[in-house]
Amino acid sequence: MSVSVVVQRFRECKLLIAESEYVTVGGGGDGCGILAYISFSSSTTISQVEHAAQTLLNLPILTTGLWGDGASSTKSILCLAAEANSLCSLVIVPQANLISKVKQNGKSIQYHGQINKKKGQELYDCFCDYLKGKLLEAQCLSNSQEVPQWYKSRRDFFEKKSNNNQSSSPSTPPNQLFRDESKYSEWDERGFPIKDAEGKELTKSQMKKLSKIYEAHCKRHNKWKEQHWDDNG
Repeated sequence: MSVSVVVQRFRECKLLIAESEYVTVGGGGDGCGILAYISFSSSTTISQVEHAAQTLLNLPILTTGLWGDGASSTKSILCLAAEANSLCSLVIVPQANLISKVKQNGKSIQYHGQINKKKGQELYDCFCDYLKGKLLEAQCLSNSQEVPQWYKSRRDFFEKKSNNNQSSSPSTPPNQLFRDESKYSEWDERGFPIKDAEGKELTKSQMKKLSKIYEAHCKRHNKWKEQHWDDNG
């Protein structure tokens, strides 16, 4: 498994930091929250990290009332973040040993595939940044506000970088170019995305931008196939 996540909901969360200091999250009124332990394997990709983050945001496991009281329905933290009067928290804890395997009836633990510290930190930062970005977008949208300019610039930078990476290999079949479930949920017969990860139809500007990438990649792919055919002629 590339990404492992263990999730708990809470009213109040108390964490021990550096074996000496406690930090308390939540605990006020109808507040609620999610505590998520996250771990990555050495084969984890950015797309898998983003997909895991989106899944966590969409989990309908939180209530503002008592659990099972019938008065309040379960909601995702993404939905609660968009509500003006909601009080919700999200705590992310890196836990490298989640990918370990217990052997010999508990007498042995194997850590094969464990990610190295540097790459693990990079993926953890990516995971947290994705969560914060989507929550910020939800809050701004619910308040009919534009997202901050610094966030737009940062988002555009990473989208451009991601698009460049998507089209970097001419051997990739065009119908697989946008097959990323962390970003899209529905594609047409060409493999071209028509809905985002949340099931919303892509805007005209988004479609136009992706069309340029798609068409350019098709040309590169056809050229690659011709060269490949000649080489194996």
